[in-house]
Amino acid sequence: MMAIYSAERRQHDRLYHHTTVNLTTPFQDSVVAHTINLSNGGLLIKGDLNPLPKIGDIIKVQSMAFPDASIKSVIVRRIVDPGIFGTEFIEPFAFSTMLAR
Repeated sequence: MMAIYSAERRQHDRLYHHTTVNLTTPFQDSVVAHTINLSNGGLLIKGDLNPLPKIGDIIKVQSMAFPDASIKSVIVRRIVDPGIFGTEFIEPFAFSTMLAR
């Protein structure tokens, strides 16, 4: 079951949804990671990246749930814990269109 949560300080509601994604970072190609939650603004991602991304790094993300999923560029906005980081979509994106496929 998926749940949507809203917080007063958030611009976008979050959807707690775990899915597998493929990441391309400035230092690594094709790293498998997982989303913790997502919103129209960005993704919270958990992955074993080495080196860990830094705030401001640009990462390319592709959902592995769909064979023809487009690649989205995100910028790392916060580090929650080692291996868990919050990102923001560089171009506006509505995740609801992805989920409707």
